[in-house]
Amino acid sequence: EELLINFREIIGKHSGANLAEAVWGTLELYGLKNWIMGVVCDNVTNNDTLLESLEKKCAAEGIDFLHKKAWIHCLPHIVHLS
Repeated sequence: EELLINFREIIGKHSGANLAEAVWGTLELYGLKNWIMGVVCDNVTNNDTLLESLEKKCAAEGIDFLHKKAWIHCLPHIVHLS
C-alpha cells in the first residue's frame, strides 16, 4: 500500500541540500526520523547529495543511516535510460 505523506514546494535550487531539508522536515513533522530505512529515487547527482545530507543529519541524532546502503535505485528509470 502506498501513501503520500507530504508534497512540498522546493524554494530555490533543487540541490541535494535543499531536497534534504524538505525531506528531513517531513520526517520530523510525522515522527519518522528513526524509521527511515531506504529511499527510492533515480540516479540524478542531486539525489546522491540529498542522501549524503540525510546521512549527516541522522548521524548528528544518533540514527543509523548509511546513504550508500539506503539508496534504492528506481528500476524503471534505469531501464528507460539504458
